[in-house]
Amino acid sequence: MYQFHATVYEVVDDPTLDSVISWSKSNKSFVIWNPQELIERSIVSRFFCRELSQFISDVELFGFRRVKGSKHLKFTNANFVRGQPDLLKKMQSETSFARFKKRRRAARAKAQVEERLQRLQI
Repeated sequence: MYQFHATVYEVVDDPTLDSVISWSKSNKSFVIWNPQELIERSIVSRFFCRELSQFISDVELFGFRRVKGSKHLKFTNANFVRGQPDLLKKMQSETSFARFKKRRRAARAKAQVEERLQRLQI
């Protein structure tokens, strides 16, 4: 387990921060309700970040996935569950090879889209 996971758990589990960051209704993800206050109250500095974008990158690097379709910033991981901090031991960060593969897939997809757009312009 990484200290990052434990720190995220502590921050999300802190009821005094519920207006800023808290557990989702399912208790299997967390929601950033007020990104500006997260920065202003220096909560992100606990993660050695200065900006929200850095924090989000780190959250994703450490194995969380962003939940699409939410109007707030919402992140999940199967082993990040309210009341079950023992599951944090099972969380892993994304390996550099996995990041490389993800970037390569994204680059290929972008190239395919650009190629299709070029064909449409001809």
